[in-house]
Amino acid sequence: MTAEAFADLVGARPAGTGRWAARCPAHADRSPSLSIRVGDDERVLLRCFAGCTVDSILAVLKLGRRDLFAGPPPTPQLAAALRAVHEGRDHAAKKDRRARLDALKCVETWQSVVNSLGAKLARSTEDDNLFRLFHAACDQLHRAETEYEQFDPKRRASAQVWKGSQNEHS
Repeated sequence: MTAEAFADLVGARPAGTGRWAARCPAHADRSPSLSIRVGDDERVLLRCFAGCTVDSILAVLKLGRRDLFAGPPPTPQLAAALRAVHEGRDHAAKKDRRARLDALKCVETWQSVVNSLGAKLARSTEDDNLFRLFHAACDQLHRAETEYEQFDPKRRASAQVWKGSQNEHS
């Protein structure tokens, strides 16, 4: 059975591409608590946010777990391949999160250094070495912010808009 056919069976309403929401048939549901969506392997994925198990939902509908697949169940080799794809995706996401956090920590560190040097420079404007150190730290902060922007598309877009408006006023 396809996810769309299952959604029709329980009277679900669309909740996005390949997603539906319905009242759970396994308990007295007043509002839609059953999430239905299409899995990567085209199986029907169910989740009742009230806590009903997949087996209890299927029992009420007189269906079995095999009915959640559009075709025959995946072979052990296909299941292993799908698991490997999911693990690879999870590993890549973890690596990306770690790189993003490291870039953010770098920005925060350089912001602290720039703020500290700026405060010292404000008290002692005659110190040329401190002035050069402050500007070098500002350059490092700019590089760190540029590196961090690759992880945050909204920030990157707003920075481009700001740079564009600065160029117009020049």
